[in-house]
Amino acid sequence: MKILYAFQGTGNGHVARARDLVPRFKRYAEVDVLVAGTQSDLDLGINITYRLFGLNMVYNKKGAVSYGQSLLRNKPFRFIWDVIKLPVKKYDAVIIDFEAVTSYACFIRGVKSLQLSHQAAYWSKHTPRPSNRIWHWEFVIAHMSPSKYALGFHFDQYDDFILPPIIREEIRNAILEDHGHYTVYLPSYHPVEIMSFVNQFKDFQFHIFARVDQPYNVGNAIVKSISVAEYLESFRTSAGLICGAGFEAPSEALYCGKKLLISPIKDQYEQAANARCAKLLGIEVFDSLDARGKRIWAKFLSSAHPIKIAYPDYAEDLVKHILQNVHAGNEYDDISSLEVW
Repeated sequence: MKILYAFQGTGNGHVARARDLVPRFKRYAEVDVLVAGTQSDLDLGINITYRLFGLNMVYNKKGAVSYGQSLLRNKPFRFIWDVIKLPVKKYDAVIIDFEAVTSYACFIRGVKSLQLSHQAAYWSKHTPRPSNRIWHWEFVIAHMSPSKYALGFHFDQYDDFILPPIIREEIRNAILEDHGHYTVYLPSYHPVEIMSFVNQFKDFQFHIFARVDQPYNVGNAIVKSISVAEYLESFRTSAGLICGAGFEAPSEALYCGKKLLISPIKDQYEQAANARCAKLLGIEVFDSLDARGKRIWAKFLSSAHPIKIAYPDYAEDLVKHILQNVHAGNEYDDISSLEVW
């Protein structure tokens, strides 16, 4: 059996999930891997067959989506050409983690594909949204990476096709400690701005991960270069995690029982929706590094009761179910016999 696993490389969550799932698929099938976009800060850690430009989103140093730069830096004619030339018909199954080129290549050729992503959880009307719904973002989530079949991941079971987070083995096998520092991963903010902000909390220590060539420290904070190993060690020994309102990093903090504070990227609708779901679990959320943000941080740093959720280790069973469905000619997203919640 030959599988194409395609994922969006512009988000660390997609990369972390691919690093866990691709080796599992390779135990049972021949797997080619496609990545579109390269803005992730994580090492891909897997052999790549296709590297495409894809569709990208650009942020300014204040942490907000830059619509102008996003429009200018995307390449629509290259996207269309990549859709046309991608040979999806040569695969027995196509697995997609919110990657647009592969989705539309399958769509125009009538090739069945399985959407296996966090974003697919928002294809359900039951998944919580921000109070202010934005129609064009709903459209993007629904149509950027269409697939005939879909399985989504989220913090809770909002619908019957939504699964718990995939917690990677490095996190499940980690020996957790608390050395008192807080791991900070807010890549949409400039590290100088974060450094200036955390220096206000002189009784606490912070490890700030950012795009820097060399680590340096100022006052009570260390700015570290982003790497999988460095991040995991800081997180493993941290008192808590302060990060964007993505999905995988907050899920890992919840699984490990680390204190968690999140911030949705401004004008990024999916992160606003994630923040809404997180609030329902009792997780603290801040919107900006200002006076109000300072009050939220102060409350968070003085708190002592993290939330812990024992998400099950089911990734191997999920992969087996998917491949069994492909082999038997069943619907790719039939997980009726997979009990995970």
